[in-house]
Amino acid sequence: MSNNVAAIPLQILVEPSKAFAAIRERSHTWLPLLTVMFGSALMIWWYFQTVDFAWLMNHTMASQPDMTDEQRQAAQGIMSQTTMGWMSVAGALIVTPVIYAIFALYYLLAGKFLGSDISFGKWFALTAWASLPRLLVLPLMAMQIMTSGGQVPMEDLSMTSLNFLLFQLPQSHPWAGFLTNIDLAMLWSVVLSVIGLRVWTARSLATCVTISLLPLVLVFGLWAGKIVMFA
Repeated sequence: MSNNVAAIPLQILVEPSKAFAAIRERSHTWLPLLTVMFGSALMIWWYFQTVDFAWLMNHTMASQPDMTDEQRQAAQGIMSQTTMGWMSVAGALIVTPVIYAIFALYYLLAGKFLGSDISFGKWFALTAWASLPRLLVLPLMAMQIMTSGGQVPMEDLSMTSLNFLLFQLPQSHPWAGFLTNIDLAMLWSVVLSVIGLRVWTARSLATCVTISLLPLVLVFGLWAGKIVMFA
């Protein structure tokens, strides 16, 4: 079985079962981790270098109708283009491995329940490689930045989100954030996670689907419940 690290990114998109079998033998976790982290950070940095910041602040404030004038003035006083840019870049570099680690821990616990002896590091690798479809979104983000004339909100950088593709709800709408955070790249990653779990654990499709979907069902279910109850 070939485990050429240069071939795995393409193979995981077209022959994921073979790719995950190779990753089980040798993970190469650094490749998807660094490319997703720094690719996302670079795109965010570029966005804040080119965005019309006065327009962005007006758009952001308009999406928060419950804020008082005093709160708006305070927010505008502490938020600068440089500060927001570097905070967002730092968030991409820090949040990405943290999320991978949380999912790896979840898979480790689920694996123990299934009788698997797969290590935390291997589950971290599965999570990182399953997130590779996120890279396919970056060219679309670049196109948005290049053609927007500096006036595109951050939520519209995700051209594969349900909100962008289907609903077009304004950010002041209670369901806008919910639908913006569900996108095709995430759904593709879930499919890859299911395939990886099947290859690594030899469990049934139903079991692997349940394990892969459970965290997202809990998070988005609680989010939806909050919107229904309090919006």
